[in-house]
Amino acid sequence: MSLQNYPTANLGRRLAAMIYDGLILIALYIILGGLLVTAISSGNDEMLRLSPATAMSLFFSISFLYYSHSWRKGGQTIGMKAWRLTLINEDGRPVQLSQCMLRSGIGFFSILAAGVGFWWMLFDKQQRTWHDIASVTRVVHAPKNME
Repeated sequence: MSLQNYPTANLGRRLAAMIYDGLILIALYIILGGLLVTAISSGNDEMLRLSPATAMSLFFSISFLYYSHSWRKGGQTIGMKAWRLTLINEDGRPVQLSQCMLRSGIGFFSILAAGVGFWWMLFDKQQRTWHDIASVTRVVHAPKNME
């Protein structure tokens, strides 16, 4: 069965996958922090201090790299694999970097807006979030009986 024929993933599964991916991102942030502290403090007695804007840029960049790499290499992050979710392009082609950029950017602002862009799928007839609509992609769920 083609991924295009799988049902759209519901909000609960998407949120569960986001929690799993959040744990992966926290680990990546800790590793980055350790590398920065080690690189800056070797031979230097000053404490590492990043501006809030620089820190947010680093966090966003790490998140973007994790998600875009995962989506372009199989359509799944670690959290999505655990919940049998896959990101697909609406036209059947592989997901493009530009689509990953749109999904990441709009998903970030959706979270900042109290998750309204995610809740939007509860009212959309096709169960699309803001980032699904903007990037012309869809997250599908492959139930066990369909694999």
